Amino acid sequence: MATGWPQLADVKAYLRLGTDTTDDPVVTQFLAAAIAWVTHRADPLYTTVGGSAFLPDPLFTVAVMEAGRLYRRRDSVDGTVGWGDLGVIRVGPKDPDIESQLAPYLAVVFA
Repeated sequence: MATGWPQLADVKAYLRLGTDTTDDPVVTQFLAAAIAWVTHRADPLYTTVGGSAFLPDPLFTVAVMEAGRLYRRRDSVDGTVGWGDLGVIRVGPKDPDIESQLAPYLAVVFA
């Protein structure tokens, strides 16, 4: 179990940004958005600070990966990435790796 939500250093390590602090405000903004997204989607049992099941390792990883995805997404504002001579590739709205790690912790509502 993680002891808390990811920090700026965790995301920078994931993105391999090194010690340069130029993008720290942007990375911090995307990390906050990723944590809010995970908190919104996952069952509160796993996202409430101080709870007995707080933040399993997969949710920690999901928050880091989502922050990294949002950071890289700013290079594809219109949803596409150019690959030079290979053409343009569409960037999907969801990352299947993130979704598969998040799935066991989703807040499911039956009506």
